[in-house]
Amino acid sequence: MDRHIAAQLATADAVRAWDERRAAGEVSDVTYANRLLGVARDEEAGWLAIVDYIPQGDQESRLKLTYMAAYLIATRGKLDPTR
Repeated sequence: MDRHIAAQLATADAVRAWDERRAAGEVSDVTYANRLLGVARDEEAGWLAIVDYIPQGDQESRLKLTYMAAYLIATRGKLDPTR
């Protein structure tokens, strides 16, 4: 979870940096879109690592459930049953 939180912070920083570069005309729209896609894939990989993690006891199970619920509420996300 700590790694996912760090990845989210890095994602926000990267998006801000690419937004600034795009606004300054330093990068094309295609480059901007490709970079943001890469950032989104990295963040998704962090989330999937949490989803796939098998807790090592009741305490970790509760922490995982709490973290996942908080993340979904904060992002207004939903669980995708096709994954």
